[in-house]
Amino acid sequence: MPPEIDPSKRLNNVAAVVTAYRPTSHLVRNVSSLLGQLTTVVVVDDGGGPGFDRIFEDAADAGAMVLRLEENSGIASALNAGIDLARKAPIDYIITVDQDSLLTAEYVHRLVEAAQSAEAAGITPGLVSPARIHGNPVKKAGSKSGIQLGREPIQSGLLIPVSTLDAIGNFWDGLFIDLVDTEYYFRALDAGLPTVLADAEFDHSLGTLVDANILGRDIKLQDRPLKVRIAASWRYYYIFRNRILVGRRYVKAHPGWVASGLFLDMRHLVFVSVLAPGRAARLQSALRGTIDGLRGRSGRAHLG
Repeated sequence: MPPEIDPSKRLNNVAAVVTAYRPTSHLVRNVSSLLGQLTTVVVVDDGGGPGFDRIFEDAADAGAMVLRLEENSGIASALNAGIDLARKAPIDYIITVDQDSLLTAEYVHRLVEAAQSAEAAGITPGLVSPARIHGNPVKKAGSKSGIQLGREPIQSGLLIPVSTLDAIGNFWDGLFIDLVDTEYYFRALDAGLPTVLADAEFDHSLGTLVDANILGRDIKLQDRPLKVRIAASWRYYYIFRNRILVGRRYVKAHPGWVASGLFLDMRHLVFVSVLAPGRAARLQSALRGTIDGLRGRSGRAHLG
C-alpha cells in the first residue's frame, strides 16, 4: 500500500460515508486510512444490534462521526442518513465506502482530480468511479472531449458531487440492497450527468467462492476444485425483486439494459443452482423476490 499522504493535504471539501453492519475491527483500519485523506468521515451503523459498541467507539476515537441507526434499514437508507449528516458541513463531494473496502492513499485525490478534469472539459460529472477494481477494468461507455466515461459503477469507492445530489436526490431507499448503485447511475445518466472514470483502483470482493458440487460430488477443472461465486441465499430475493423494480422504471429509456440484466441474473441463478449447494433456499428466495417485484413491493422484506 502506498505511504500515507501528508496530513496537511487532507481534503476538507470531501466527506466519506462508510456503511457498516456488524463490522469487524477492520472497519477502524479503513476509517483511519480515509482520515489520512479527508477531514470528515461518517460511519453509519445500520442497526447491527448489540455487541459492536467497542468497534464503533474505536472508530469515533480515530476521528470519525458515528451515526447509529436503531434498526437495519438497508444500504440505501444508511447511505442517505450518512449523506444527510455529512452535508451539514460545506462540502463539494461525498465518497461512499463499504465497511470492508480499503482505499489506497491517493485514491480520493485521484477521483476528485478526474471530476475537476471533466468539468474543465465542459462535462458535468454525475458520478466518478475508479477505472479498475481488484485489477479488473470496469465497464466503459466511450469518451467525450478526451474524458473516459463509464457504466454502472459499484457503490463502494464511488465519488458523488453534491451537485448531483441536489439535481437528482439521494439513493432509492425502497430497494434496501442490490441495484442501489445501478439505479442511481441511470437516474444520473438520464439527467444528463454521466459517470466519469478516474485513473484509480482498489480491492473489493463480490460474493463468496464455494466448491462446485453436483449430487454430492466435487467438480474439478484441470485437477483443481472448480469454484463458484455465490451470494447469501436471502440476497437472491433482493437481486430478483429489485431487477424487476428497477427494470420497470427504466425499461422505456434503456430496454437493452433491462433485457440483458434479466438474462444475466437468470443465467447466474441456473449456473449456481446446478453447481453450488443451498439450491432450494436460493431458488425459493429468487422466486419470492420475482413475485414481489411483479407486485411492486419494495422496502425491507421479512424473509424469516
